Amino acid sequence: MESPIITLTTDWGDSDFFAAAVKGRLYSMIPGVKVVDLSHRQNWNDITVTSSLIRHGCMSFPEKTIHFVDVCCGQVQLDGSRNINESKPVLALYNGHYFICNDRRVLEQSFDSDCTSVVELEPSSDTPSNTFLAAGLFCDVARRISDDETIEAIGTAAAPIRHRTMLKAVSDGNRIEARVSSIDSYGNVNFNITHTDFENIRAGRRFRVELEWRSGSSDRYESIVGVSRNYNEVRVGSLLLTVSSTGQMQLAVNRGSAAQLLGLCYTSRCIFTFIG
Repeated sequence: MESPIITLTTDWGDSDFFAAAVKGRLYSMIPGVKVVDLSHRQNWNDITVTSSLIRHGCMSFPEKTIHFVDVCCGQVQLDGSRNINESKPVLALYNGHYFICNDRRVLEQSFDSDCTSVVELEPSSDTPSNTFLAAGLFCDVARRISDDETIEAIGTAAAPIRHRTMLKAVSDGNRIEARVSSIDSYGNVNFNITHTDFENIRAGRRFRVELEWRSGSSDRYESIVGVSRNYNEVRVGSLLLTVSSTGQMQLAVNRGSAAQLLGLCYTSRCIFTFIG
């Protein structure tokens, strides 16, 4: 493989040496490599945000790109408990892209179909610590991929990564019950329904927006009567319903944060009731 591209999606933050150490090792090991930072601010307890970045960010790169996904996704459950990640890191080949990931559950929600080309990676037993796999194991795997080794030669065959269907909005034809699927860095709130599906159910009718907000009550109604094409269609500080760059219905504030204003979080409900 000539001059590979390697992307980094992590929870390392921007103030430590982690990204620099990985980049330095990659540039030392792989001639002509190009390393691209996608994000070092992923939340360790939010698989959905990382999955969205993989689906819409990583997959926009050319085939044969190598993606490092190093996010400790021991996800917090609704009852506050945490699932501790006990799985081994994996290498997956999906739609021509290589993914080196410390938690296969992230990929289950990131891929749009099952992935059968998967191997488990064995951390080295020669080092006193394996707490920073990206600087050692991930870089070594990337070098072997760039040397055109097959993934079967790099790791041990593992169970396929099964596509996990995310929670979908439900409708009885007169209303839609949607939930927050992600919140971006601007505080824009994306729902688990696409604009196409929304308009098909709406069928030209007027609608009312009911939000479950802050303490879990659902008695806040927003006077949104249409879908805006851009943020400037409403006054500064006003709410609007629009369409995200990924095609999802989105609640936003012109020059503000909808999530902060309304106290919305992941899985908060939004009910669209159609009138007429």
